[in-house]
Amino acid sequence: MRKFISAAGLGLALVSSAASADFLGLYVGGGSWNHDPSGDFSSTDAGSTNIDMNTDLGFGSKSETYMWAAFDHPIPLLPNIRLEKTSLSQSGSMGGAASFNGVPVTGSSGITLDSTDAILYYRLLDNWVNVDLGLNMRKIDGDFTVGSQSVAISESVPMLYIAAQFDLPFSGFSIGADINTVSYSGNKYNDIRLRALYEMGMVGFEIGTRTTTVVLDDVDGINADLSFSGLMLGAFLHF
Repeated sequence: MRKFISAAGLGLALVSSAASADFLGLYVGGGSWNHDPSGDFSSTDAGSTNIDMNTDLGFGSKSETYMWAAFDHPIPLLPNIRLEKTSLSQSGSMGGAASFNGVPVTGSSGITLDSTDAILYYRLLDNWVNVDLGLNMRKIDGDFTVGSQSVAISESVPMLYIAAQFDLPFSGFSIGADINTVSYSGNKYNDIRLRALYEMGMVGFEIGTRTTTVVLDDVDGINADLSFSGLMLGAFLHF
């Protein structure tokens, strides 16, 4: 983990002297993400059962909110900042036999994996093609509940942040993508978003897809290989 942070910091330092936005802007936005789950999880106790989110718990498509704000500025060396909050939860029922947290369980079950992002980034290109590179410090607060048993997790992880946006001149339309990613010690966190945007004056809209992947290797007593993917739709203000 320390090596990852040091390497990311060095990379940002190398590009910061040549990369800064040539404008001042404040963005505030939010929207809805309709995600479908796949994958399984288990507790790390002896005799634990792998529990599939679809076949064992009956998890399905669900819509939840995301909110974000970003501030771009033209000051060299100082990074721009983006803050984001995403809610992620699923609920169902364990109908068959399973062991979780060392206890046989059945009944109401659920997962939460809420995330808060603080992204510091530099704009490497700033014209009709925009390219951002930065470091995301993500805080993950989660809870795995199966029947009467519950295990909470709390992780703060650094993630590489890469974003690109291509403007279609004189139209207000653009297409873009961003990636937040980190992998270490058998754990992996990935977020990939692809979207189309339309901006008219101070108001903008976005539509696209988002895929979140979470792989946990004995994080607070949980093993997991989870994926959540689906359509996102939102709006934003540009001041």
